Amino acid sequence: MNARIMQIRALDKKTSSLTDAKDIVPKGASWINTVREAIGMTAVQLAKRLVVTQPRVAKMEANEENLKISTMKKAAKAMNCDFVYYFKPKSTFQDIVNVQAQKKAEEIILGVNLNMALENQDIDSKEAIDDMAADFIYKNTKRIWD
Repeated sequence: MNARIMQIRALDKKTSSLTDAKDIVPKGASWINTVREAIGMTAVQLAKRLVVTQPRVAKMEANEENLKISTMKKAAKAMNCDFVYYFKPKSTFQDIVNVQAQKKAEEIILGVNLNMALENQDIDSKEAIDDMAADFIYKNTKRIWD
């Protein structure tokens, strides 16, 4: 079995049980604010632990999406938490590869078929696209992203 295929299956298995990000993001508040309030810590107390001012904590909570990962890790540590981030695919990683391989194969085959049709030598596009997409998936995945 192809090592990359095994890797993508393992990644899909690992992320499939994770809740969709939009379902876990706190509504109307940042993660820092939500966790801080849940554990009963004030903004002043968090600021002391981070060695920043309370207004800085307020800015962090208001603008959390633009914080550096290192800042999020520090805030998490100050609240006795781990900061974890991940890329949640919209479908599965395998589906992402399959769709892109089909698109790339279609682009190539339809271009070739256009030239071949002029010479009455066009081929069955669907079958050729499927064959080329499978070849990309199992042998040359990097080409699908060009």
